[in-house]
Amino acid sequence: MRKDEVGPPGLVLLFMWMAHRGLRTIGAVKSGARTSSVAKVWEGLARAHTSVAAALERDMVPEAGMPLVWYEVLLNLSRAPGGMMRYQDLAKVAGITNSGASRRLEQMTKAGLIERRSCPTDRRGVFAHVTAKGEAAFKKAHAVFLSSLDKNFGVRLKPDEVDVISAALSRLP
Repeated sequence: MRKDEVGPPGLVLLFMWMAHRGLRTIGAVKSGARTSSVAKVWEGLARAHTSVAAALERDMVPEAGMPLVWYEVLLNLSRAPGGMMRYQDLAKVAGITNSGASRRLEQMTKAGLIERRSCPTDRRGVFAHVTAKGEAAFKKAHAVFLSSLDKNFGVRLKPDEVDVISAALSRLP
C-alpha cells in the first residue's frame, strides 16, 4: 500500500477519533472483530451525521431562512447543468420517494426558489429549475452552511484527520 493510500489503519484512525470524541456504539456487536469494528465505525458515522445535521438545521432556519433539506435541493440544482434536474433524480440524491420529492419541491415552488419545467422529450417528465430568487437564497444559505459546518464539525477535526476521513469515505458507494 502506498503511503498516500488510506487502508485499515486509516479506518482505525477514524474509529479512534470517533471514540475520542465520545461517539460510542449502542451495544456490543456479537460477530467477528472485523465486523464489530466496521459496525462501530458505521454507528459513529450515523451518530455524527445526526448530530451535525441537527446543528446545521438549527443554524440554517433562522440565519438562512430555509431548512437544510431545501438547501440540499438548491445545492444539487446549483451543480446540475442549466440549474435543472428531473424530480425523480432529485428524489434519488435526497434519498426520498418521488412523492416526498414532489411535496418538497412544491413547497419550494410556492416560496419562489424553484420552478417546474416540462421535459421536452418526455411529456411525463418534470424538471425542477432554480429561479433567480433561488440562486440568491442559495448563496446566502451556502455561506451559513459553511460557517455552521465549520463551527459544528470542522473545528473538531485536525487537518490530517480530515484527509484520512475524506480518503476513506471517497471509497464508499
